[in-house]
Amino acid sequence: MSIRNSKKLKKLQHLENVIRELIETEENYVKNLSIVVECYLQEFRFPYPRVSIPSDLRERKAQFVFVNIEDIYFWHKESFYRALVKHRQSPKELAKVFLKCESQFHMYAKYFSNKDKSQFIVSEYESYFDAVRKHFNQKLDLNNFLCIPIQRLPQYQLLLKEMAKPLKEMEGDWRPICEAQSMIARVLTTVNDFTAIQRINDFHGDIADQGKLVYHNFLTCKHNEKKTRFYVFLFTRIIIFTKKINPKGKYSSATYNYKLEIPMNKVTIKELHSKCFSMIYTERNIEVMNLICFGENQTIHKLWMQKINEQIRMQRELIADLVNPLTECEREVV
Repeated sequence: MSIRNSKKLKKLQHLENVIRELIETEENYVKNLSIVVECYLQEFRFPYPRVSIPSDLRERKAQFVFVNIEDIYFWHKESFYRALVKHRQSPKELAKVFLKCESQFHMYAKYFSNKDKSQFIVSEYESYFDAVRKHFNQKLDLNNFLCIPIQRLPQYQLLLKEMAKPLKEMEGDWRPICEAQSMIARVLTTVNDFTAIQRINDFHGDIADQGKLVYHNFLTCKHNEKKTRFYVFLFTRIIIFTKKINPKGKYSSATYNYKLEIPMNKVTIKELHSKCFSMIYTERNIEVMNLICFGENQTIHKLWMQKINEQIRMQRELIADLVNPLTECEREVV
């Protein structure tokens, strides 16, 4: 066997090993989800459970423990796992399985956003859930099982990346695998964005009415000679300035306390130099507020400029289209 053929064989073996790992870990993932659903969750559905359930846990809190893990379980068991097994011989077809399921992966957003509340309740009723664990002869406690879905999406990303490497080196059709990897990255971004939005406190409007979350990061702003480091959320319709509160306990995450907001249709920005820009809030042609803003570094500064300018342009185009619908048609022709 030539050296070239030997190297190609090793790459093929590596690809096969990664696909095998994907299938085997998916099978194990489904088994772990089944333990949560068929052991712990089902206990709450029996009129006479095998382990006595605290009344306040049964009546109010159980829904926050399990959230939509049953939906996740049945989708993986009945659909996704079977599709992976069916197409295990073709990396291209495996990639298609992932890409066709993008909308289903978004069900993880609800699960991720509830993680801290779920883990806190489980720890609060530790003796009950430990009794259930012992009844079903499980080694891991429930909180360990509840963390497994959080870990699964990043695992898909790593496995797809490992599948793409040998395909690219062998000049195979690696692009569909890369597209699937990019899709999982998009889902993770969306899931993390959704989780962050759910943790904004004291905002008096409906956060769902503010459009898509475009970008969020720290932004230091100077106003009336006072500098404040905000955590800022840029939506298509509004900019929300918050103060980030770091986690205080084992089962908590950062939260964001609302401080102020600027509607996107009333904001203009101007770059002052490579590290800062002014953000001007105007109401009826009167300047209400002028913030001098500093990104955390030059890259983030440029991102803020780019993202805000894009939204301002879109707002202007929207207003122009409402005033004169022909302008939209003219842009489409161009």
